[in-house]
Parts: sequence; structure tokens; C-alpha cells
Amino acid sequence: MLRLSAGYLFVPYAELAKLTHNELLPTMGREFLEQPTIAKIGIVIVCLSFVFNIGMTILKGRKTVINMVLITGLIGLAVFFLFSFYNPINLALDKFFWWFVVHLWVEGVWELIMGALLAYVLIKVTGVDREHIEKWLYVIIAMALISGLIGMGHHFFWIGAPKYWLWMGSVFSALEPVPFFMMVLFAFKMVNERRIEHTNKIAITWAKGTAVMAFLGGVYGDFYIPLHP
Repeated sequence: MLRLSAGYLFVPYAELAKLTHNELLPTMGREFLEQPTIAKIGIVIVCLSFVFNIGMTILKGRKTVINMVLITGLIGLAVFFLFSFYNPINLALDKFFWWFVVHLWVEGVWELIMGALLAYVLIKVTGVDREHIEKWLYVIIAMALISGLIGMGHHFFWIGAPKYWLWMGSVFSALEPVPFFMMVLFAFKMVNERRIEHTNKIAITWAKGTAVMAFLGGVYGDFYIPLHP
């Protein structure tokens, strides 16, 4: 993988495709999914390794809401990336499946993973009841999935899907910053209600900072850009 990363810097893209035998399974040449096939296989192996490692840990440990959200996000991470191997000749069909990776990774499974990790860190550094944090996590994840899945429709409109996707996709895409904003409120509320004064101030600041930065990115990427109407 290190050699492939160096290849991006020092080898022309066409030559990199030739060296990695992209002609055997053409998967390169797509924006954000330009990794050579061998690199894509490596990404899948890494994702499956995380699923196996955390899945086996959950089976032998406690089954909590945070665990279930995390493993669901990791499974989605591995499954949706498989669409990066499908590279149809038809451009509209290509974009249809392309968004399954590019959009659902960002506005779907990654939000599940981020929410679960944030909840875990907040439990450790604040001492707030797990049940209280899990209630927040339920609402955040529900909003993320609803807005992310339906919001993907604003991409479908531009590749020949029915016109109603313009409004449905745009409206729900505009709602996608809501779960990010809820993560901000979630992080600051839990810290303010903490029952312990954790000595690791950097971890507390980092937890709040990740939620804030994710929200700022979401406002621009998910609210301002998709408002096509």
C-alpha cells in the first residue's frame, strides 16, 4: 500500500493503471474512486478486518447500543465500498452506483461510526450514564440515516431519475447538517453534565472539536451545495 501511495506521487496515472493491470478488472478513472484495483482490494480487506475484530469482541463482551451502531457502520463501510468495483460503460449507470460509495459513505456509514466513537469517548471522559448517552445516539443515528439515504436522491435527478427527486433529495440533503449539529449539542451537553473531572483535558477538547468541525463541514457540503431548486 505504501508503494501504491508513492505511485500516485511519482508515476503518471495511465502508467499506474498499466502497472497494476487495470485492464483485467477496470476500476480506475472514477473521481474519488481512482485507486488501482489492488488498492481497492486492500481497502476491503482492511474494512473486513475491522468488522471481524470488533464483531468477535462484541460477541464475547457486552451487547450495547454503541457496539451495535459501530458494527453496523463498519459493515456498511465494507459493503458499500464494493460498488467501487462496478464500473459500467454507461455514464448515467456509472454515476448511479458511484454515489452509493461517495454519498452513503459520508452521509451514512461514517456518521454511524463517528457517533458511536464519540459516544464511547464521552462515556469514558464524563462518567455520564450510558442510558442517557444512548438515547442521544438513537436520535442522531436515525436523523443521519433518514436524511442521508433520501438526500442521495438529489444526485439521482441529474442522471435521469424522475423529477420529484430534485425536491426530495434537496430538502433531505439540506437536513443532513442536523445530526451533525445534534452531535455538537450532544458533546457539549455531556461534558457540562459530567460526573467526573477527567485528567485528560486534550481528549475532552478533541471530542468536542471533532463534532464542531464535522458540523461546519456539513453546513457547507450538505446544506449549501445541494439546494438545487
